Amino acid sequence: MTSIASGRPLDPWIDGDLARARPGIGQQAAATAHPLASRAALVILRQGGSAVDAAIAAQAVLTAVEPNASGIGGGAMVLVADEGGAVRAFDGLAASPARVTDRLARDFDGRTVPADRAAFGGRTVGVPGALRALELAHARHGKLTWATLFEPAIALCEDGYPLSPYLLRVLRENPQIATEPMTRALFCTEGGTPHPAGHTIRNPALARTLRRIADQGADALYQGELARDLCRTVTEDLFPGTLTEADLRDYTAIQRTPCQFRHGSTAVLGSPLPTFGAIAVGQLLGVAARHGVTDIGAEPTAQQIHILIEACRLAFADRAAYAGDPDLHTIDEIALLAPDYLDTRAAMLDPARRSANLHAGLTRDGSMTSHLSIADATGVVVSMTTTINQNFGARLSVGGFYLNNVMTNFADHPNEGSKRSNNAMAPQSRPRTSIAPCIVFDKQGVLASLGAGGGGRIIGYVANALLRLAAGERDPQAILSAPHAINSAGIAELEPPLDQHAKALAAMGHWVTPRRHDGGAQAIIRHDNGWSAGADPRRDGVGMAANT
Repeated sequence: MTSIASGRPLDPWIDGDLARARPGIGQQAAATAHPLASRAALVILRQGGSAVDAAIAAQAVLTAVEPNASGIGGGAMVLVADEGGAVRAFDGLAASPARVTDRLARDFDGRTVPADRAAFGGRTVGVPGALRALELAHARHGKLTWATLFEPAIALCEDGYPLSPYLLRVLRENPQIATEPMTRALFCTEGGTPHPAGHTIRNPALARTLRRIADQGADALYQGELARDLCRTVTEDLFPGTLTEADLRDYTAIQRTPCQFRHGSTAVLGSPLPTFGAIAVGQLLGVAARHGVTDIGAEPTAQQIHILIEACRLAFADRAAYAGDPDLHTIDEIALLAPDYLDTRAAMLDPARRSANLHAGLTRDGSMTSHLSIADATGVVVSMTTTINQNFGARLSVGGFYLNNVMTNFADHPNEGSKRSNNAMAPQSRPRTSIAPCIVFDKQGVLASLGAGGGGRIIGYVANALLRLAAGERDPQAILSAPHAINSAGIAELEPPLDQHAKALAAMGHWVTPRRHDGGAQAIIRHDNGWSAGADPRRDGVGMAANT
């Protein structure tokens, strides 16, 4: 007999059976940004699928139900811990086409492109890589047939699924997306306003696309009719890009070695370059620990917040200076996490005041993403962050899904004096990103899998979760529901009730703003008798555990 446990109660808009779920612990667990994706993952796990199989099913469902944040039109970084504890990173980040300029704001003829035209449209689309990464992970860790993994998503697209409260909010907060044909057809009334939460959505075009992928493998997206349609959508846009069928055909996912750092008694393995999020989290935690902040409770003090924000500013300075495609640049990520380097960085931090200038440390010689965490009964664990970059990506759709606008992640100013930015746009390169999927180990093996969506705020969300884990909290829902205090572009952003510290932080010299965070973190945590799962209540996510 199977029982399903949810990290938090579900709203009645989703499903009667799931809405009666209870928190609990199980041999298998899945936490995603949408209850239907979590349920699809557990369906696959109950059929004998691996955690990787379940992640593929969840990603297919997220393409339908959370189209603003992720999907097969974007990229992903997939971390997999096998039964023996070995961790591999599968890099499926979106990449630039072979023909590019040095930055979006400069056209091929040298003219400056208006900023509002360089944010969306065909020119911003990179080669999507999520499917290739999942295909590579499935070849190593899959148990069920590839085609089986798309059945839940295909059924949802054909039978219909309810418009979720979070997606409705995103549609209302981005009214310009209503002019995009697929958005208008699927999510809006004839008058162009979004349907109410709970309205049944059907996406037959995506169902057809997913059937092709199920039957033909990932090649269905990278060759043939769908590839031609994708390139035509990009090149015939009013702000056309240069994506070609050859760009799609030539794309490959890459297996990389995760970055690694210690925090207290645990070892954290995170996504490697060109993602900088996990490296930044390691730097933030290392610097904060040198100032006495090794863990936090549900409501950190003003002093703890000060240290964490300043440590994050240091990490962002390094991110701006060094992050880039490791296949094109020599970047010593080990040096960025070395103890003596973190000692030096920590010495720059004033424990009593905001520092006016926190710059990168090494000498340079050499909202709108989704996360899922899954564990199967054999001990395989997945931590996967997946994205089409900004909300609704390039605001272009093909085959029932949205295309990414990852090209906006390259450096706005590729030349820094006499030095070329590591993140300058280059042919067939992958830009830096702040995504930070992590797998945490203690002496018994994998303790937790976690990560977050949220752009540059991901670093703060993941660091907060790790600090609460270090404090001994083992309820993932409590960890993810606790209020955030993070650094964003040098500003201290505080969620209630932490905004009570605004006056104290301002006295330390911080620029402070109370802010609602959309979050998007998910986590699963190991216990003696199984796994518990939690999802960020700021979105639609739900964590579930199952016993079979």
